[in-house]
Amino acid sequence: MPDRRLLRLNKTHKPARLTRRQLLLAGALLGFGGLVWETEHLVVTRHRLEVQGLHAPCRVVQLSDLHRSWCVPENFIARVVSCTQRLNPDVVLLSGDFVTSHSSYIASCARQLSRLHPPQGMYAVLGNHDYRCDQWQGAPAVQEGLQAVGIQMLTNRSQKLDCGLRLVGLDDCETGAPDPDAAFGRLTPGEPLLAFTHNPLLFDVLCGFPCVTLAGHTHGGQIYIPGVTPLFMDERARYLRGWFQKPQWPGRMYVSCGLGTIAIPARFNAPAEIALFELVPA
Repeated sequence: MPDRRLLRLNKTHKPARLTRRQLLLAGALLGFGGLVWETEHLVVTRHRLEVQGLHAPCRVVQLSDLHRSWCVPENFIARVVSCTQRLNPDVVLLSGDFVTSHSSYIASCARQLSRLHPPQGMYAVLGNHDYRCDQWQGAPAVQEGLQAVGIQMLTNRSQKLDCGLRLVGLDDCETGAPDPDAAFGRLTPGEPLLAFTHNPLLFDVLCGFPCVTLAGHTHGGQIYIPGVTPLFMDERARYLRGWFQKPQWPGRMYVSCGLGTIAIPARFNAPAEIALFELVPA
């Protein structure tokens, strides 16, 4: 069976801390200037998925880890939104970490996201930074800021789209309370599914569900040098970026590199990513 102990991760896990070696490495990399400032370069990754039971094609954009803060300005979020508009998505999924430390930043983040008007809606779940902001008091403000501009929270809930696809949102497994039984509880057998959550470690549970799961959280390492431990990476995380599937289990997962940054406004070999999934009937 999939490992359901991950549902209790929030009770035992402490956030990863940067080592002195990692901080020195970050400082050294900053000296390379343009090589590191991949925050300014947006990459659109495109993925075509054939989905059984889908009534019509559906274009899904995933935006993750916007991290609006002092080092992620509003004009960067505006660029992300403008690029997303050009992709003409039918639905936009927002997989958490809208802010880094302070909920006051959600107003400007939500203001830019409100420029998106996908015909089948925008849906969100919260990430660990959303829960931890304002000394663990800011999550309600983040959620209210998103809902104020028409973004629907899909925390441990599902939503059926006109194309026949059912979206399933799950809470963060580090700081929230994911409940797959509630999230997947209204399903019809054979119904096409697309799940999303913040932390990819939840895939150790979700791998048993017959669907694709979208996640973020890792920033693709943010500062990533092959052979070296990624700078901003939970040492226990096994899913850095890209596609994953466990042998003998039906589920698959895609982990986005995300968009914003934490600690330093820099990326290396982990460019900011907008992920487009083109779902077509199988």
